[in-house]
Amino acid sequence: MVVNWIHTDEMEDVAGSLRHVVRAAQFVGADPQSYKWVLLAMHSALQGACVCHLTTTAAPIGAVSKRNAAEWLAYFEHSRADPELKPPQTHLMHLPGLLKAVRKPRSAGDGRNASGVKVSEIELNWLRRFHDDLRNQFVHFAPTGWSIEVSGVPELLKLVARIIEDIYDIGWAFRHQDAARRQELRTNIDALTKIEWPV
Repeated sequence: MVVNWIHTDEMEDVAGSLRHVVRAAQFVGADPQSYKWVLLAMHSALQGACVCHLTTTAAPIGAVSKRNAAEWLAYFEHSRADPELKPPQTHLMHLPGLLKAVRKPRSAGDGRNASGVKVSEIELNWLRRFHDDLRNQFVHFAPTGWSIEVSGVPELLKLVARIIEDIYDIGWAFRHQDAARRQELRTNIDALTKIEWPV
């Protein structure tokens, strides 16, 4: 048996999620079930971009819960004397918490952004419903039938694109990517706003 590997990280995951939004959107006219993959990839891209923005050089500090951050800080301190010490599990904040965090001034992992990423209360509530209702229902699909209004997906996608673009422009989140990868990321962020949706 041949064993294949791929290498990925949080930045590549955002890029892959953006590509998948663009790909999946091509099929929604012929296959409405493709909206699921548009929405899940959109959520993944937004959450990943927030994680990349918030994470400090002491990863995963910045994108994890306060309690988990304390566990990681204790681990970093005690692992100097005990190299056999096992690291704690990582408990990322959920999307609504990540969005609240990126809104704060100096929220980037290097603390240099004087202002936070612009996400209004109305937008935050919209994205919270997106996370709690749509994303969670799709990921943890119960045996039930339900109808989903998709007429708001283009506007939701524009909001997500704007937030990811702001994170991109701040500069911390994707700093380790080379110029070609950053350009591809920028191109795919722009592509999100140009998708032609069925009427």
